[in-house]
Amino acid sequence: MKMIAHRLGSGTTSKKITWQPAISVKREAAEKEILRQSRLYAVLSVTNHTIVRANDREALFSDICRGAVEQGGFMLVWTGLIDDESGMVKPVAWHGANNGFLDNIRISVREEPEGLGPTGSAIRDGSYHICNDFNNDPRTLLWHEKGREHGINSSASIALTLNKKVIGALTIYSDEPNFFCAQMIGLLKQMAMDISFALDNLDNAARHREAERALHEETIERLRAVEALRGKEQQFIQQSRHAAMGEMIGNIAHQWRQPLNILGLIIQQVQLLYEDGEFCKEHLDNNVSKAMNIIQHMSQTINDFRNFFRPDKEKAEFNVLKEISKTLSLIEAVFNDRRITIEVNPSGNPVIYGHPNEYSQVLLNIMINARDAFSSQKTDRPRVTISLYTESGKAVVTITDNAGGIPEDIIDKIFDPYFTTKGPDKGTGVGLFISKTIIENNMNGRLTVRNTDIGAEFRIEV
Repeated sequence: MKMIAHRLGSGTTSKKITWQPAISVKREAAEKEILRQSRLYAVLSVTNHTIVRANDREALFSDICRGAVEQGGFMLVWTGLIDDESGMVKPVAWHGANNGFLDNIRISVREEPEGLGPTGSAIRDGSYHICNDFNNDPRTLLWHEKGREHGINSSASIALTLNKKVIGALTIYSDEPNFFCAQMIGLLKQMAMDISFALDNLDNAARHREAERALHEETIERLRAVEALRGKEQQFIQQSRHAAMGEMIGNIAHQWRQPLNILGLIIQQVQLLYEDGEFCKEHLDNNVSKAMNIIQHMSQTINDFRNFFRPDKEKAEFNVLKEISKTLSLIEAVFNDRRITIEVNPSGNPVIYGHPNEYSQVLLNIMINARDAFSSQKTDRPRVTISLYTESGKAVVTITDNAGGIPEDIIDKIFDPYFTTKGPDKGTGVGLFISKTIIENNMNGRLTVRNTDIGAEFRIEV
């Protein structure tokens, strides 16, 4: 160390000799302080970069601990979370010279010896806690032995929050005593705010993903429910068809009775002609032609009934008037037998998109209900009028009878499942319910009913 002599006046006697190591000491302290703060700034920078990259809480904690050791030069950094059941702080991530320091460590969040150290105090206060004399501070008494063994001389703990609730702490250990000065408090606070902000974002993202997952599962479940409902609707439709089979068998009998009678007459005529000696090639050809026409008509009847009971797998465009004619061909014999007049008034020839056989089933259900209404009301000169026209781009079919109408106290219930006024031996109560399901659910149309001056009018819009 160089000594500098100060002389006064012209004398040779030294007034005072001054040693000047103080400037170097202050500079060294300042440089050391700058280095310390630089290390914390480096940790803060690493923390911010980690926050940007982290996709989950575990990765966030692990990367922050690693960055604090590798960039900040700390000997050990760890993150602990509160175990709500035991009230203890459980290490979940760490990096650095652990060497068993965290093994079986007991740190509490309560006011008890295990909770008086930096970590427990920071968590209880929801802030930070600095201990610059780790091995002599009475609050760290329980960890003095471990601290000396692992070379820990100072520590800083900062509380971590999630949605404004303290969930744990980040604890930093240094091998230097008095490492954490007052100027570093702001950096520690900023670090705590950044980590807590990241935790909130990760939690929000996790909640968002969970909401999306729940929505996805709910959507799948709803689709399954729709498919199940569609399956039940198909079962109802099939049940309705089975219920109509009895009607159809009777209709087939009526449809075939007259042709069978004619076939019988043709056969008898051939026999009589032969016995009378008048049998010739011309009579034979004529009678064979008549018989074949009748057989073809009967075969077509079978095809019509078979196609009616075949479910439509796919939607298709179909002619409404054609479906009306097909349906009437199935029931005309029965209606003629009961002297029920059917009048069809088409205006135009609309084509719609849907299930043609199901549409025919709706027409059939309504016509059968009209037939039964005529029987129960004993209507004179029963008549059904079917009108077809286009309105507002939709094909409209109205089926009107003169059976006196539907009682007002039940007209709002006739489309309910299993509702019937015919008695258990005559009706299932699913016909009109299925009809409404077919038109409104399967074909995006509308089926309604109202009373007119003479009877009931069903209106189908598709």
